[in-house]
Amino acid sequence: MKNIVVSDEYRPADLKPAGLIKEYARLTKADVAKFFLGGKKLANVSCPACLSKEHTAAFERFGLNYRECPSCFTLFVSPRPDDAAIKDYYLNSRSRTFWLDKLSKATDVKRKEKIIKPRMNWLEESTREYLPQAKVWADIGTGQHGYLDAMKASKIFQTKILVGPFIKLDQNFSKGNLQVIEDSWFDYSPKDQADVVSIFEVLDRTADVSGLAAKIHQILKKGGLCFLTGILASGFDIQAIWDQAENIFPPDRLNMFSLRGLRVLFEKNGFECLELSTPGILDVDIVLKIFKDNPKLVLPRFAREIINADEEVRSRFQQFLQENQLSSYGRILIRKK
Repeated sequence: MKNIVVSDEYRPADLKPAGLIKEYARLTKADVAKFFLGGKKLANVSCPACLSKEHTAAFERFGLNYRECPSCFTLFVSPRPDDAAIKDYYLNSRSRTFWLDKLSKATDVKRKEKIIKPRMNWLEESTREYLPQAKVWADIGTGQHGYLDAMKASKIFQTKILVGPFIKLDQNFSKGNLQVIEDSWFDYSPKDQADVVSIFEVLDRTADVSGLAAKIHQILKKGGLCFLTGILASGFDIQAIWDQAENIFPPDRLNMFSLRGLRVLFEKNGFECLELSTPGILDVDIVLKIFKDNPKLVLPRFAREIINADEEVRSRFQQFLQENQLSSYGRILIRKK
C-alpha cells in the first residue's frame, strides 16, 4: 500500500484567514441552530466506521454532541441530521453563502495552487497507473466551484459526471463537457457506470456513511477507483488540541475518521486500499498557532516540546507525521474488489 510524502510550504492563514474563519464559524453556529436544532429530527447513530454501538462523550460544538468510538477511535456527531437536511443546509444557509462568496474567493489563488491542482494531479496520475483504460469519472457532492473548472479541464476521461453538487449552479454556469446530475447521491441509482469516483471531503459531512459507501460500490465498475480526502481524528493536531481545534464543527466535520476506522469501513464495503497517505503540512503550525493564541491551553507535554523547538525540528517532525500516517489530512485511494 502506498504512503505518499509531500514537500510544500504554506501557512494556515493562506487558506483560512483568521477574520474570515471567525465570521464563518459565527454564521455556522447560527445556521446549525436554524437548520438542525429547535425541535428538528435528529437520529442517534452507531460509529459510522465500524458500526460499534459503544461510544463515549467527547465534547459539544454548536449544540451538537461529538462522540468517540472506543473500538476504532472515530469521532462523530450523534444524534445527527439526515443527508437531505445536510444538503439543504449547504445549498441555503448564510454560512455557506459566506464561504463561497467571501472566504473561498479570498483564498482562491492559494486554494487552486495548494489543494485543487495537487488533487487533480493525484487523481489523473493514479488513474493512469492503476486503470489506464478508464473513460468515465463521476464526482459526488463537491462543495467548491474550483473543482468544476479542474474537472472540465481534465483530458484523460471521455465522460465526466457531476453528481449532486453541494453548490448552486446559476444560469451563467457553463457545463462545458460535464454531465450535471442534480439528484443527491442517495437518489442516484446507476450500476457499474463509472471507472473513477471522487469524493473530496464528502465523507466528513455525510450522515449515512455506510449508505454512501454502498452507493459508490454500486456506481463503480469492477476494479474501479475511488479517490477521497478528509480530516482525520487520528492526526497529530487533532489529538493534541482536541476540542480546541478550530476546524471541528458540524456539519463540515460531522465525521472525523481514524485510519483504523477507515480501514474497517473500506473492507466491510467491498474495497481494497491502494494508497493511504496523510500528506498534511500544517499539523505543527496549527498547534503552534492555537497555543500562541491561548498560552494557558493545556497541551500534552510532548506536543508542547515540539512546538517550542526550533523551526528545523518542527519541519522534520511534520515530515515524520507524513511518513507514519499521523497527520490529520488524509488522502486515500480505494479500489472495488
